[in-house]
Amino acid sequence: MGDEEKMSVAIAQAVEAKQDGEWPFGAAIFQGDTLIAANRCREAHEKTVLAHAELHAVNDACKALNRNNLTDCVIYCSNEPCLMCAAAIFQAKIPRVVIGASRTDLPHLLRERQFRIEHLAEDSGFNPEIVRGVGKEEVVALFADIRK
Repeated sequence: MGDEEKMSVAIAQAVEAKQDGEWPFGAAIFQGDTLIAANRCREAHEKTVLAHAELHAVNDACKALNRNNLTDCVIYCSNEPCLMCAAAIFQAKIPRVVIGASRTDLPHLLRERQFRIEHLAEDSGFNPEIVRGVGKEEVVALFADIRK
C-alpha cells in the first residue's frame, strides 16, 4: 500500500466533511499498512475551533493504540496542517507527515503563512519527514467551488 492509496483515505474524509458543510479537510493515521484512525473537520458541527481533522485523528489513534507515542505511525493530511495540528503531531512524535495540498496551492482561499510546519518542526527540535503533494490535484479540486 503506497502513499497515494493511504492519502485516498484522508481525501475520502475530506469529501465527507465537505458533504456535511465543513471545510474539506481530512486526515488518516497508518501503522504500516494498517489504518489506525481517520477523521475529518468537524468545526461547524461540534461548534469548536479544536475540531480539526488532524487533532481528531491523533486523538483517535492514541486511544486506539492506548498510548500517546505514535512513533511507528504515519499521518496523511489532505491539507497542510495548521500550527495547532502540527504541534499535536509533533507531541505524538509521528515521524512522517504526508501532505496533499499546501496553503500555496489554494491562493484564492488561504493566505500563505510565514510560519509553516517545517518551521515549527525546526523550532521544536523535532525532525519528522515531511512529504508534500501526494494527491494534490484531487484535494485542490475539492476547493474549486468554495469562495471566501
